[in-house]
Amino acid sequence: MKNEKIRRMQTQQMIRTALPIIGALFLFLVSAGYIAYRMVSNYNYNERWKDYDECGLG
Repeated sequence: MKNEKIRRMQTQQMIRTALPIIGALFLFLVSAGYIAYRMVSNYNYNERWKDYDECGLG
C-alpha cells in the first residue's frame, strides 16, 4: 500500500517536471521550423524576382 502511494507520487512529480520541458522543446521545434520555412520562402521569392530587379522593374 505504501509502496503504491510512493510510486504514484514519484510518477506525478516526474510528469510535473517533464511537461514544461516537453512544452518548451515543442515550441522550440515549431519556431525553428517556421524560421526555416520563412527563410526558404523568402529565398524563393527573391530568386523569382531577381531578373526583374536587373531591368529596373523592382
